[in-house]
Amino acid sequence: MAWRTLAVENCEWSVSVAVERRPGSSDWTLVAGFRSSAPEPRRYWIPLPVSSSSKAALFAHADNLSHDDLVGLLRAQLTG
Repeated sequence: MAWRTLAVENCEWSVSVAVERRPGSSDWTLVAGFRSSAPEPRRYWIPLPVSSSSKAALFAHADNLSHDDLVGLLRAQLTG
């Protein structure tokens, strides 16, 4: 199930969040997953510049991400 949905570039995107721990790090990093609803869906996992030793703190942070923050992340991925 999508956490949020966005409309970007004439396409609807489902947004999910996850946390991951990178090798050699004791902190977790928040990651946003974007999946388009196009017939041939595109998928992107984009790490956010926020980390913590607490998964719960990261999910709480994710709840405070604005629509504009998420659109900006996705647009940067699509144009970069």
